[in-house]
Amino acid sequence: MWARAMYKYHQVTLVVEPKKKQLAEAQASLDITMQVLQRAQSTLAAAETQIATLEANFKEANDKKEQLVFDVEQCRARLDRAVKLMGGLGGERTRWSKTCEDLTISYDCLVGDALVSAGSISYLGVFTPDFRQSIVKSWQIRLEELKLPHTFHCGLRSTLSEPVAIRQWTICGLPQDSHSVENGIIMSKGRRYPLLIDPQGQANRYIKNMGKDTAICANDIDVIKLSDKNFLRTLENGVRFGRWVLLENIGESLDAALEPLLLQQKFKQGGTEMIKIGDSTIPWNDAFKFFMTTKLSNPHYAPEVCVKVSLINFAITFTGLEDQLLGVVVVEEMPEMEEKKNSLVVSNARMRKELQELEDQILFMLSNSTGNILDDHKLIETLATSKIKSQEITQKVQEAEVTEKQIDESRNMYRPVAYRGSILYFCIADLASVDPMYQYSLQWFRNLFVQAIRLATAAENITTRIENLNGFFTYYVYTNICRSLFERHKLLFSFLLTVRILQGYDEIDALEWMFLISGKCLSSQSLANPAPDWIDNRMWSEICALSTLPAFTGLADSVAARSSAWRVIYDCLEPHAAKLPEKWSEKLNSFQCLCVLRTLRADKVPDGVLNYVIQKLGTQFVEPPPFDLMACYKDSNVLSPLIFVLSKGSDPTKSFNEFAMKMKMDRKTRMLSLGQGQGPKAIKMIEEATQKGNWVLLQNCHLFISWL
Repeated sequence: MWARAMYKYHQVTLVVEPKKKQLAEAQASLDITMQVLQRAQSTLAAAETQIATLEANFKEANDKKEQLVFDVEQCRARLDRAVKLMGGLGGERTRWSKTCEDLTISYDCLVGDALVSAGSISYLGVFTPDFRQSIVKSWQIRLEELKLPHTFHCGLRSTLSEPVAIRQWTICGLPQDSHSVENGIIMSKGRRYPLLIDPQGQANRYIKNMGKDTAICANDIDVIKLSDKNFLRTLENGVRFGRWVLLENIGESLDAALEPLLLQQKFKQGGTEMIKIGDSTIPWNDAFKFFMTTKLSNPHYAPEVCVKVSLINFAITFTGLEDQLLGVVVVEEMPEMEEKKNSLVVSNARMRKELQELEDQILFMLSNSTGNILDDHKLIETLATSKIKSQEITQKVQEAEVTEKQIDESRNMYRPVAYRGSILYFCIADLASVDPMYQYSLQWFRNLFVQAIRLATAAENITTRIENLNGFFTYYVYTNICRSLFERHKLLFSFLLTVRILQGYDEIDALEWMFLISGKCLSSQSLANPAPDWIDNRMWSEICALSTLPAFTGLADSVAARSSAWRVIYDCLEPHAAKLPEKWSEKLNSFQCLCVLRTLRADKVPDGVLNYVIQKLGTQFVEPPPFDLMACYKDSNVLSPLIFVLSKGSDPTKSFNEFAMKMKMDRKTRMLSLGQGQGPKAIKMIEEATQKGNWVLLQNCHLFISWL
């Protein structure tokens, strides 16, 4: 066993020993190789570290390069955008700088300006233009005394006016005179609902036109009267759906059901604003607006009514009527030019509105821009686009304004006709103080004006045409007005017509006119009566008062020195035709001679007035035309009935029947005497006449005024 073991050991040793040697050799070789490997790995690690460092340096350098390239591109882009921005806003610099200066001044003067504007809106709406100006001037003086900062000549229009809005109002029919524009501002800025004193109906038309414009009133307008059965229902619907409501023809008192609405007594219910009207609770719509108008020229409203509404005097002014009549005459004489003028007005208003919107958009984007403004691509592009559009619009506006100016120059050639028309209207408007029956609507006057333009003698020369228009229209108004006057008032009207026309051309002194109608002057002399035997106290006091006027200086001394010569005038049968003593006949004009005639022979003033009218206007203005039913018929239309105002004992029925036979309408004429219960018959008769073209004569209308 042992031998076998040793043998086996020997055999194994013979195999293993060489392998051990080989292993040792291999191990030694491996150690050497590993050392080499370690050295190589160390070298590789150093190389990789160096490569990583180089790559990091390269990446850093490359990133820096890319950043520099990006910065260069960004700088170039910013520079380009800066150029665009400067180009876009550069044109606004001067205007905006001036605006900033003005705003700074306005801000400093805000207290005084706001005080005057608030006072004007609260208290001045009901007054006439002259009285408004006097009150504002007194406020300005008081501001200076209190040393409150305010703008020089501050007022409602200078503080609160918006040109774009005003142009929109004028398109809707608001007259362009300062008084009407102030009324528009009060309507738009006042918190209380406006109650408009509107005897001529122009405010009524203006509100209706605004209500039809969807850009101003999105939900249309309803027109109601207090006499309507369902006026409260219409009002409730207006509040609920945000419609405008116009309440027409109110008197000097308001329905008690309107009080919650006028006081705007809103309350919250379930998170919704509500208001109670009558017995109904209505959800409030902020788009709702309420307007009230009255045709009374001088209404008296109780204080408790005045504090609930904003009273505004919309009675037409001289300048406003002149502009309206100018438009009428140009429409008739140069319709193409007036149409072009109106289109330019609308176009200018639209373009100015667009300019305002562009400016607002630019300022909004600038104020809301975040970060670097030069990186806002959308803002820069919008500014560039807006600037181009703004320049185009500005150029068009300038061209339109030049064209409009040329049109205005052409239109103004007819301004003397409009000026005469305005004079005549205010002359006949004053007749209401003579007799309340003498009231004439502006619409009737405008129709008369149009008819006169069409009937006046044509002429190619504009100067001649204007003379024809003025002369014909003046006499046309005289004949039409005389039809409605009592006989005793016709000469008075002729005289008023003459005086108003001459006052319009500054040919009559206001103090002399005041003396003629009142016998008084602002001052008087105190001299002894030189001839009490024929000069009574009234005569002498008027002579002394008249002597204080510049044209009559020395009159009292002349009467005292040459009383016998002046007595000849006093004793004359026709003192209105006699020459005055000394230099007075040559020194005084015919109107001033009337003043002297008043002092000496007041009983002969009517004769003097008659001669004065003949001298200034002609004989035809003191010879009222006889009543002519045919002429009345021609001046009327299907919407304007003829009304016969009769004195006791007169009856036009026979004349009417003869006229109907002449017009071959006798078989188509229907007559009815009004009285209790005749209303339905009259309505049926009128409805039948409108369909068949009949004539209807209603008699005894005074017995059924309530139905009329």
